[in-house]
Amino acid sequence: MAVSNPVAFKPFAVTFWTTVAYIALLVPLLVIHETVPPPPSNPTLYSGLNLTKSWLDLTILSRDYHPFNSRKNDDIHDWLLLELEEIKRRNGANDSSVAVLADNVSNITTGNTLFGSSPAGTYFEGTNVIVYIRGKDDPQGRWWEDGTVYSDKIVGKGGVLINAHYDSVSSGYGATDDGMGCVTLIALIDYFSRPENQPQRGIVALFNNNEEDGLWGAQAFAHNPLLPFCHTFLNLEGAGAGGRAVLFRTTDAEVTNAYKGTKDPFGNVVLSDAFGLGTVRSNTDYIVFEGVYGLRGLDMAFYRPRARYHTNQDDAKHASRASLWHMLSSSLHTVQGLSGDTGQTFIGERADGDRKKVWNGRGTNGVWFDLFGKGFALFDLRTLFAWSLTLLIATPLILLGLTYILMRNDKYYFFSTSRSTYEGSDLDPVTLGGRRGLTRFPFAFVVAGALVVGSAYLVTKINPLIIYSSEYSVWAMMISLFYFIFWAIMAGANFARPSALHRGYSSFWLFLIGWCILVADTVFEDRFRVAGGYIFVFFHSAAFLASFIALCELFVLPTQASFAQRVHDDHEIRDHLTAVPHADDLISPSHDEQDADDDDNDEVESQAGATETTPLVGSVSGGSRRTTFATTYRRSISAFINKAASAEDDKDQPYEYEQQWSTYLPSWLWAIQFLILGPFLIILAGQNGLTLVSIVAQTGADGSSLLIPYLITAFFSIILLLPITPFMHRVTHHVPMTMLAVFVATLIYNLAAFPFSENNRYKIYFQQTVDLDTGITEVNYVGLQEYVKLTIAELPSAVGKDLDCSSQGSLRLGLTTCSYDGSDVPPNVVKTHPEGIPPEVGYSSWLSFNITRAEGETKARFEIDAKDSRSCAITFKKPISSFTVNSNPLDERFGNIPEGGLTRIKLYRRDWTTPWNVDVQWETDTDAVTGIDGRVACSWDDVNTPGTIPAYDEGLKYAPRWVALSKLTSALCEGSKAFKA
Repeated sequence: MAVSNPVAFKPFAVTFWTTVAYIALLVPLLVIHETVPPPPSNPTLYSGLNLTKSWLDLTILSRDYHPFNSRKNDDIHDWLLLELEEIKRRNGANDSSVAVLADNVSNITTGNTLFGSSPAGTYFEGTNVIVYIRGKDDPQGRWWEDGTVYSDKIVGKGGVLINAHYDSVSSGYGATDDGMGCVTLIALIDYFSRPENQPQRGIVALFNNNEEDGLWGAQAFAHNPLLPFCHTFLNLEGAGAGGRAVLFRTTDAEVTNAYKGTKDPFGNVVLSDAFGLGTVRSNTDYIVFEGVYGLRGLDMAFYRPRARYHTNQDDAKHASRASLWHMLSSSLHTVQGLSGDTGQTFIGERADGDRKKVWNGRGTNGVWFDLFGKGFALFDLRTLFAWSLTLLIATPLILLGLTYILMRNDKYYFFSTSRSTYEGSDLDPVTLGGRRGLTRFPFAFVVAGALVVGSAYLVTKINPLIIYSSEYSVWAMMISLFYFIFWAIMAGANFARPSALHRGYSSFWLFLIGWCILVADTVFEDRFRVAGGYIFVFFHSAAFLASFIALCELFVLPTQASFAQRVHDDHEIRDHLTAVPHADDLISPSHDEQDADDDDNDEVESQAGATETTPLVGSVSGGSRRTTFATTYRRSISAFINKAASAEDDKDQPYEYEQQWSTYLPSWLWAIQFLILGPFLIILAGQNGLTLVSIVAQTGADGSSLLIPYLITAFFSIILLLPITPFMHRVTHHVPMTMLAVFVATLIYNLAAFPFSENNRYKIYFQQTVDLDTGITEVNYVGLQEYVKLTIAELPSAVGKDLDCSSQGSLRLGLTTCSYDGSDVPPNVVKTHPEGIPPEVGYSSWLSFNITRAEGETKARFEIDAKDSRSCAITFKKPISSFTVNSNPLDERFGNIPEGGLTRIKLYRRDWTTPWNVDVQWETDTDAVTGIDGRVACSWDDVNTPGTIPAYDEGLKYAPRWVALSKLTSALCEGSKAFKA
């Protein structure tokens, strides 16, 4: 019994193998996406690293809220110094090999902000903690104290900066943002400060303070003498609250190579480009180290779930040892690679020639991505560009050349409608059906793609935040919709007009789509150094190979002329045999035919009864038996028909009424095409799509576009299914019908389900404001109006109060601010009176200032102080042209004052009592008014003691379970007074 070909281009085989391939690839991708590699069973796997100790350190760091403007922040600062000194003592390190420095002298004044749309001047006093670990190649002694360190002077052979910030936000405990970064730094200091682990080149560990309010700790490092020593850096951050630590972005391929050998790599250059193009609006200290100081380095961070980011669920309870180990082990390997580089990779003239920045060599742009969280690919962007350009030019020429060869050999069946039997004549044309299936793919692709994009708009219109908690439901809806619609169109068209060229035409369309996208991608690679389009380079390469195979298989076909002649001859024979016989057409049976016929009839005749034609005596032998004209003719016709039928049975018939010539095509080549198109592209599209969607799925609560997450999901759903599209018409109805059921179920769920849960809480922003002149206080909740109103309706203090909701002037673009009278929950941030006396009695004493201005002058001095606060601001109704604070000069590296002036100055101090002395100057108005007015505001952010901001406590207690509160600005509570100078 013959065994059928298991990879033949038949419905069962196509359905089975494609389904198995997608399941076998997508399931591991989902597992990797959702899980974190387990930590080692031995917590001291590496000498000097102790996971158990690091986890205990994390519980200490994240025990309380510790924003910059809180007493707990000072406690963490002191705890760090004690812990670092203990490590130094325990490892027997002296002051020559390890230096622990408390930087309480670095101040910074900037004329603008590094990011954000509202310009503001800032004065900041730093409280960074710095550890220097001497490398084998470093100069001896405390070289940073001799006053001769400059940015253009290479100290030794350069060193590595490792950075994390030890402040949290006022609404979060900071376990992952950035507690895990801090305990990773502590563990790395413990490791490298041991004599047996001394690095080749020195390491500077920076615990910076007040990253959350504007990256100020990293900017205060600008005046530290250790900065010029640092050539490379690793920044550790938390933009989510757990999961894997992702390599967000890097400056160049050389520093990325230090990360490459990590045991469990996780990262993609697409994320780096998303930051560079502004698609992801979050910023980290990376932009200070790379953009301002010119260092070369990497940004590693946690990125999900963002719903816990900056909330009270960013704590050790919701974190894991696995996440901590993933960051710690990856950081150790990366720092070993950076500090162990003994060549000139990070030394030499800069590409931009800027002598105000450290001379750390020329980096090359890189392309990098992980594969299944185990492998890591890395190559130069120049290589990708050369590859892209080669593909753009060579692949069309190769296909055109192959087409020319096929045409010269008379075997190019694509686009060939018919062929005449006679050379140079149009007589008796034979239909080839070469155009059948030409337009099916673009029609199905456009319709299915449009419906998927339409579903994105539909869900955004009706239930825009369902992706917040149900990413996979949205994925399932869009994948199943595209699959079913595309299959229905392609299978229906193939049923109506079967075509053996269907697969080939689909490959050509994929090639054309890939080529057009590659044109744009190549321009971005060259002009904007964007490497994230590498997936389209692989896609175009695969589509080219699939198209190449589709053309090559035509070589097994007969020439069109021979095929047309054969069809013509077959028709001639059939026409001849079915015509009425003529005397001239009589054909006698051949000897073999007659013998065979006689043998077949001997037994029948011998057993038959006598008739009027039976001989009277004896019988006639087979060799001399007489035949009549009728029997001769009938036997000849029968022989011809039997021979023709036998010949046809010996040949494979075309599949389900496809073109007759397709019987010669090999039935297994589709499997090679699918192997080329499928696995690798499915992996790239799957892991890129899952990561990007997870990053943006919960950003709608931040005021970001609600549509973008759905469009990204739609895009990658289509890309994910493109490899199967040339073969989908052969898929049996079982899978598409299942997809249809999935689509209907997920569509109903996505449109009707409530988008939030206790594990995926909707983030609403809180702030209470107090007019310290009038005593009027307002409680502000910011978010999407529908959910903000549902939340406020649960608050006792809001019952019976007028609710004012407006998106105009909201501090969060895209969100609505709803405010109500907060007199029933007055803040008690400054304990000015004994318990029992209303806090509003002492409002005026919270903030004090004095303005000195000579009559007629357009300058003034502000002396500002606030109780229990070290963060204030001055807002002016008209722009000022210049300012200084405590005689600290402006640092132009962070931007000059805008040409139109400033209307806001932010002030930060390292202690709680020293007042700010602010000198400002402004231009005279057109109406010769020389005065200026505005408001002075200060913030209070410490809610570790219940009752300090009762409105915030009330929100935590009474808000629905599906709501999380986060800080709106740097101030949970802001008090202000008006001034006129």
